[in-house]
Amino acid sequence: MNGGETPELPDLWREAEDHFTHGNFDKAIEIYRYILLRYDDNSLANEYANAHLGEILLMLGQTDLAESHIRKALSYDPENPDYHSSLGFVYYTRREWENAVKEYKMAFDREPWNRHYLRSLGEATFNSGDKKTGLEYLREVEPLYPDNSGMLSELATAYMLLGDIENARMFAERAVAVRPDDIMAWAVLKKIRVFRNGPTDGSTN
Repeated sequence: MNGGETPELPDLWREAEDHFTHGNFDKAIEIYRYILLRYDDNSLANEYANAHLGEILLMLGQTDLAESHIRKALSYDPENPDYHSSLGFVYYTRREWENAVKEYKMAFDREPWNRHYLRSLGEATFNSGDKKTGLEYLREVEPLYPDNSGMLSELATAYMLLGDIENARMFAERAVAVRPDDIMAWAVLKKIRVFRNGPTDGSTN
């Protein structure tokens, strides 16, 4: 931080948020770390600063540091679903599926109306090996993402991995229909067509 008069805590929050919004992550991190030092006796400030640091570090791919800060935030508010979801994402990126499922389940149990938690729970559950339950979660959340090519592509991929090529094709075709410029959706559809027809002539039609 710069020298001179010490900023008040609300000013620091606003400054950090402004840096975050404009992509100045290093500056935002600097302020949140300053808050942890300057207001070490303020439990709410420590909780929020750790939570924000965890969020930024996750975005930067620094999962070990992110996990440390998220766990510190959780120590102040063990029931917070956002913190459990963030911790779930840490485990998801590491492919630690069972731990990811546990954290996403805790988040979803606290906010069962939250479609983002349900989608994450479905993805992690499917990847953990419990494909039937994972698919059930994904099918449950799919109507909450109308015309979302990413969601439809996920379902297409799930069905393809389960060997249900007809359902896989149906969802993949829906994905490219709602988003014709989605390269990933087209890639999924082409892969499914190869599975269905075999690579006989190299055609993608």
